[in-house]
Amino acid sequence: MAISRYLVLVFLLFFPYLLFAQQKELAVDLSCADSVAMAVKYNGDIFRLTRQLTDPLSSQLLKTRAIFKWITENIAYDNKYFNKYNYKGREPKTYRCDEDNQECEIKKQVWENGYVMNVLDKGKGVCEGYALLFKKMCTIAGIDAEMVTGYVRTEDYEVGTAGELDHAWNAVRINGNYYLLDPTWAAGGCGKDDDGKLLPFHKHFNNFYWLTPPEDFAKNHYPEDPKWVLLANYSKDKFSLNPYYAAGEVENIKLLAPQSGIIHAKRGDTVRFKLNYKGVIHFLQINSNTFQNPDLWTYEDVGKRKNVKVLDSAALKRQRYLPYRQIEGAYEFAYVVKDNTLDYLDILFDTRKVMRFKVKMSR
Repeated sequence: MAISRYLVLVFLLFFPYLLFAQQKELAVDLSCADSVAMAVKYNGDIFRLTRQLTDPLSSQLLKTRAIFKWITENIAYDNKYFNKYNYKGREPKTYRCDEDNQECEIKKQVWENGYVMNVLDKGKGVCEGYALLFKKMCTIAGIDAEMVTGYVRTEDYEVGTAGELDHAWNAVRINGNYYLLDPTWAAGGCGKDDDGKLLPFHKHFNNFYWLTPPEDFAKNHYPEDPKWVLLANYSKDKFSLNPYYAAGEVENIKLLAPQSGIIHAKRGDTVRFKLNYKGVIHFLQINSNTFQNPDLWTYEDVGKRKNVKVLDSAALKRQRYLPYRQIEGAYEFAYVVKDNTLDYLDILFDTRKVMRFKVKMSR
């Protein structure tokens, strides 16, 4: 037992140096890999494509980056496929196996190869297509990569749950260390219509999902196989306690207080918030199920079938703003609970919702 405690102590003392070594390893100029990725065109041969992307580059890191960057630049999210299958709860055609044996593995490989080639030929796919394509191209390049399936949190009402088990991303091993990345979310995104169907894909590269630190990735991703969390003592239950982060803000916010996305409170309590934010906040507001700041913008008709967006001066006068203070890069503010029916709190920076907390009231 004493030996075990000693080994744990040694690991904890060494761990910061290990993290520093990994961070230093990733601190490389990626522009050469990005330039290669932007110049290479697909001509129907995945092997030639991969060689053209990786042969000019000297390291595993740069080769991996070129593959990742090429996929995010050249593969669009297939919103029509999603709306046909995922949205309606239908299952697309895939391979079938009665038993888990060698024959089943062959069927799986044949199906995956055909699926990947279809994604390349069409230039679009859903998350599984992005992840399988990345894995296949890394394998061709001699880089160890895996597709990871799991839960993601994309909606504000999912606080307190793990979200949906409907996403796929990747883990890649570079120089002996595993890192996480999500080529689908790095490529851009799709809005939703009033019925929840996905709108056409909008390409917008997000570098946050390239070799994302595990503690940041775990804000909105949790794998089916916990080994791909790459964090110690981080369970699905802990993941469920995260607050909701708006898309595009998860990389900017580090929550310091409260410690959970679920706030236990009673009437009269003061909830204190503290967070680091990479941007600049001018106005801070809180919406809830008991009070909503009115929308500042409205539309006015200016002609036949034409309208313009204008500032609503009446709504501007009814806005409620919270005082805050900024100390050493951290924003601090407080909210007083005044209603027993409080269910959630939305944090708004300059009228934009960036976070949601769920509130559980006690009497």
